[in-house]
Amino acid sequence: MAIDTFKEKVSGVLSAGGCSAEFFFLLDSNEGMNVKSVDINDEDHAELEKIFISSVSETLLLNDDLSLIPLSSADDRKNAVYEYDLDDIPQELLNLKYVIENEDFETFDLNSDDLSHLEGILILLGNQDIQLALYKYQYPVTLLKKDNGFNLMKPKGGNRFKKLDADILKINSKFEFIKIDGKYYILDIKVLERFFGFHDAVKNVAEKGVENIKAADLVMDCAVLEARLDDISFARKLVKSASNSPVLGKIPNEQVIGFTKNHPALRGKFKYSDDGSQINLKTKKAQNLFLKLLNDDFLQSELTRLYYDSIAKDSVDEAEAAGA
Repeated sequence: MAIDTFKEKVSGVLSAGGCSAEFFFLLDSNEGMNVKSVDINDEDHAELEKIFISSVSETLLLNDDLSLIPLSSADDRKNAVYEYDLDDIPQELLNLKYVIENEDFETFDLNSDDLSHLEGILILLGNQDIQLALYKYQYPVTLLKKDNGFNLMKPKGGNRFKKLDADILKINSKFEFIKIDGKYYILDIKVLERFFGFHDAVKNVAEKGVENIKAADLVMDCAVLEARLDDISFARKLVKSASNSPVLGKIPNEQVIGFTKNHPALRGKFKYSDDGSQINLKTKKAQNLFLKLLNDDFLQSELTRLYYDSIAKDSVDEAEAAGA
């Protein structure tokens, strides 16, 4: 999907007649995760609704530098939204689907529910015909409990401090995930990496990536890559490098090895098999550089002839370039 199409879908929800917000707490209890609606007084509800509508607009619609790419091709660039394209979906994301498709929810009860079990806040925006759902990860530091030390508060309209007599939950407008038109989109991969279900999904694809590297016969011992699959950050980069590589299986191995021996950023960084036909990835530094190599991150400017280590390499269609 093009970024403009994505923005049109989001704009369609925010501009829909009667667009409003509903708020839900995602709680982690002994029975597992459960979703409860949140009852907020009308004036505060309206203000919080306005805050999140404005946040969606500023984060997604008014950002001219925003790009949209598949999660399996995710890199470390800023100003990107990643479309979730893995087979396995973490339960935290599935809760966004749940609040869109269901209407009957228990209401969060301060007498029986515990705010310390709060994992996230779900926000449903739209009307009865069109909606989008947001996921906001809730950090423990945003909850200030009345019984956690001696906390002072300044009452509204007064000048004398008094002891805090209620829990306080701080909520900002940042959100990490969005679901719209049947698809999930990620704004903060680091938050997604905290979820065990996502680690499993990435690891499954990364294992296939290792098999692709083995099949290319470019690496002496792929066991060193398999040993790092529990490192979610490394596994995610392996998904991108091995599954969508413009190098692996497309460029002859001898040409790839020759490149590693001559490029200024790679020269002297790798060791090789005795016959020089394979790369030895014994060290983590070599393994990390190898993934960047598979992603074709090492470029040279045709204009200046300077070398670069480039993260974002959005391809330019020749027809588009000619008509620009």
